[in-house]
Amino acid sequence: MASERAEDVGREASLEYPETDWRGFFESHFGPSMLWALISIGGSHIVLAPTLGGTFGLAAIWMFGLIYLAKYGAWELGIRYNYGVGSNPIEGYRDLPGPKNWALWLTILVFTVMYTFITASVGMSTAAFVAALTPEWFTAAWAYVTFVGGAGVLVLVSRYSLLEKALIGFTVALGVLVLLGVVVGPPSQEVVLETTFAMPDLTGPVFVGLFAAAAGFAPTGFSTSILIGSWSMAKGEGASELHEKGLDPDDPKYHDYIRAWIKTGRRDFNIGYVFSFLLIVAMVILASNVLYPNPPTDANLAFAIGNILSESFGDWSYYAMLVGAFAALYSTVITLLDGSARATGDILPMALEDESIDSERVRKLVVVGVVVVSSATVVALGEVPVTLLLYVAAILAVTEIFFYPANWYVVEKNLPEPFRPSRAWHVYYVVSLVLVLIFGAMGAAVRLGFIG
Repeated sequence: MASERAEDVGREASLEYPETDWRGFFESHFGPSMLWALISIGGSHIVLAPTLGGTFGLAAIWMFGLIYLAKYGAWELGIRYNYGVGSNPIEGYRDLPGPKNWALWLTILVFTVMYTFITASVGMSTAAFVAALTPEWFTAAWAYVTFVGGAGVLVLVSRYSLLEKALIGFTVALGVLVLLGVVVGPPSQEVVLETTFAMPDLTGPVFVGLFAAAAGFAPTGFSTSILIGSWSMAKGEGASELHEKGLDPDDPKYHDYIRAWIKTGRRDFNIGYVFSFLLIVAMVILASNVLYPNPPTDANLAFAIGNILSESFGDWSYYAMLVGAFAALYSTVITLLDGSARATGDILPMALEDESIDSERVRKLVVVGVVVVSSATVVALGEVPVTLLLYVAAILAVTEIFFYPANWYVVEKNLPEPFRPSRAWHVYYVVSLVLVLIFGAMGAAVRLGFIG
């Protein structure tokens, strides 16, 4: 008995606590949140924010603020689970009440079917910017097949790290440029006074359709709590180390360790979340200044977005914006392809309870399937980047609600008692879930034709 206690103390002493100072945090722990943020700096920031800003002016900031406030809980619960339990929330979905593994199959459906159309919508917007930078004969349809097909090849061979770094570099540069653009060229006093507190027609088809789309796509869909869980767990931090060492997370003597890691994971995510929100606000401000009251359309998307910095920096910024927007959208396409395929490959063996399934083969099949089906969809629909993205985003407002209560359930069921949500968090989750359900009802009303 004494030898067991001594061994346990030795293992406890070797636990790696997170760095507490900011320098140590950025050197050792920062990262998953920015990968997540890069997904959001795609359709929501490049297409939706200018569309809402161009339509409603600065009032769109309040709309996005409500969306970000309401949706935060789903990812907060996922982060709490990642670091407090030491695994991806998807593993806890096997314990959800109902038919066996139904939640796993629903998640697979989201990562295959829904992500095919998400890829199509973001990819079509990407193609619109490519077409604006290339000769007229290189149409958006050709650009989609070329670049999304190329992204599929890169993901299949997993040799896109250099390209990914370049795309991230351009995206970060775009973010800095957009934030500076707000400082250099803020909206006129007339636009500020006219739109900041203007109340749109809350039951009108324009508001309901655009708000539902923003609620579905901004900052991302709830399913990305599974993706950020994979990135977080890949770092091998949090309670996962306890499991590796054969230690019990429910043992009170390890609670300080778990508490420190949950705090670190939440700090990382909060940085990415705030960065995403600040950038979407900046895009709304620029759109209010340059585009209002004429939002971008399918025909002029690239031209309108390209000119969003023109009043701040002049004509040269047109091409800088086109390149930056392309990089942001294309990095999102690559991340969507890679993330959805890897998630499906990881989940399918759990759903079928068959560990002999080759996850890598599943991953490759999903990549090929998403590229082929999304390309056929784009060719069939023609060049409608704004329309398609708004349509898919409104559907997401309905289909991805499931992940929020699912994350809450597995947190309450699996976390050690001290790390389960407090009463104040419970009140927040209930209120935000009600708002998310209203967002979903708005999306359903638009797509079913009740409003339009």
